[in-house]
Amino acid sequence: MKYLIGMGNYSMGDDGIGLRITEHISENMLDDGFEAVEVANNGMQLLTYFDDNTEKLLIVDAVKFGGKPGEHIFFSPEDVKTQKVVGTISTHEGDILKLISMAEKLELPMPNIRILGIEPESMTPEAVLSEPLKTNFNVYIEAVIAELKD
Repeated sequence: MKYLIGMGNYSMGDDGIGLRITEHISENMLDDGFEAVEVANNGMQLLTYFDDNTEKLLIVDAVKFGGKPGEHIFFSPEDVKTQKVVGTISTHEGDILKLISMAEKLELPMPNIRILGIEPESMTPEAVLSEPLKTNFNVYIEAVIAELKD
């Protein structure tokens, strides 16, 4: 099975982009051949998809990678090293790369993992996306579907 995993927080501006993409795909029944799942900030839930039945995980989240707000990039966990300092992993303070590392240490089955990172403009307490992310929203939808059809 292939899964689209939306991460983030609806009430923190652009941090909700992964959730909004996942929600849109699910509500519009665009999830043909994959399942769209909102994980939000419960990163530990991600570990439940590391099993023998998972072929591919596509994780979508706001990621600061130095691009212009609204730009997006696909990458694999092996392509990057985490810059975030996290004392411990919790359901409220997750770092995707540390969760994947935890799955490896637990010797869980490792599916093909891709991450769609979207450069945020604003991650302040507000329940709306910034203009650059709103403008590119359909581009993200098409990119997600193309990646999961692969």
